Amino acid sequence: MVVIALVVLISLGVAYPVIAAGLSRRDYGTFAFWKLPNRIDYCGRRYDDGGPQRGSPALFESHDTARGAHWSFLSWTFGGRSIYADVAPLSPPRNAVCTMVLYVPLGGGDWETYVLSGGP
Repeated sequence: MVVIALVVLISLGVAYPVIAAGLSRRDYGTFAFWKLPNRIDYCGRRYDDGGPQRGSPALFESHDTARGAHWSFLSWTFGGRSIYADVAPLSPPRNAVCTMVLYVPLGGGDWETYVLSGGP
């Protein structure tokens, strides 16, 4: 029983990096799942790396907010990085986007931004 559990754990330890690299390439534009994404696809749109920004979610909300939008955790990358955004209400108008900018925390009040490609 212990041997089977050990084999399963080793298999997962080898398989995860390979699978994560492939899925990261598809979803974030890079095989290096442990690094920042090159881009993020969210809500049917593409967001390109916009560089670092310093500040707090309250500041970002005041800059990015649409009526009824709220700061939300969206997902994790395959390397375990969180993705946040100031997201529009659940029922945005048909031609509206879910958000204009995505944020990945870097620590110490620094964030990597990902801006909507092609505009609204």
